[in-house]
Amino acid sequence: MSAGLSRYVAVGIIAVFVIAALAIYMTIQQPTTPQITHVRFLGGLSGGGGYQLGTALIKIWQEKISGVSFTLEATQGFIDNAKKMFSGVGELGVVSADEALRILNNEPPYNTSGYKVYGVLPLLPLTYFHIIVPADSRINSFSDLNGKRVNILTRGSLTELLATRIFNALGINVVPTYLTHTDAAIALSKGEVDAAATTTFASQYKELALTKKLKVVSLTSTEAEKLKSALPYLSITEYDFGLQYEGCNKALVPVIWTLIVARSDLPEDLVYKLVKIAYENLDKLINIYPAARELTPELILNSPLPLHPGVIKYYNEIGIKVPDALKPK
Repeated sequence: MSAGLSRYVAVGIIAVFVIAALAIYMTIQQPTTPQITHVRFLGGLSGGGGYQLGTALIKIWQEKISGVSFTLEATQGFIDNAKKMFSGVGELGVVSADEALRILNNEPPYNTSGYKVYGVLPLLPLTYFHIIVPADSRINSFSDLNGKRVNILTRGSLTELLATRIFNALGINVVPTYLTHTDAAIALSKGEVDAAATTTFASQYKELALTKKLKVVSLTSTEAEKLKSALPYLSITEYDFGLQYEGCNKALVPVIWTLIVARSDLPEDLVYKLVKIAYENLDKLINIYPAARELTPELILNSPLPLHPGVIKYYNEIGIKVPDALKPK
């Protein structure tokens, strides 16, 4: 072999080695999307609404998604879920909107390094904070409750917590009572209290509506704006309470949101699949969890919590515009 030809062969061999080394380097350096094979769903208290909805969704997801397994875990509740997900325990979970917003805003106890969470699906039924009065009452707005006897349920209940925050935000001073739903319905029928606040559609008020005409107090537009400013984790929604209490009215009321959230590092494509499968198998979901009959894609657009990019991808696909306020920063 001539010296010239040997030189060309040597150069060729070196070039092959350089290309091979470069290819190996690029493979090592190239970032890859993490492969998720197991998802932990934090459902809250065993048997509660979050746990039940998690059970229903996982049954459907497991049938439709190959290569990913799901585990439903019982916890001490929705605040416990938030703390766990912030620390990296659990990829999906049921969390109240106010707690999720604290995470996004780096508020204590989430002002250290941790994972963000974004909205995926609402927990249903929604929690409508509402105040029931006799239909002939002169109480027609929340401000009209000033100085009135208002039952805010038992101490430590969600109703008491919300009522206290809402009345403080609106500058309203009521005379509170702490009766159970049963005792409050009796007191309302006898005129011993002027109003009864609740966050559930309790059977006691449904039964009372059959014998005594009732109405639900509606927020004025000014009151609604005050609440949205003071308590951003609430949304304001008009609801037809005649669907729950015989002969009742529509009213503008505060809604406190609890949602299924995903950790920010859960891949967009996986969350997209989770949401798409949930909506495309809504009939199956309703059969397992009847409250899901209220589920529509548009519903979560009223939530105060930004949505996971995978949810936004699905909404773009079906032609629903997501407001800028609900897009992750």
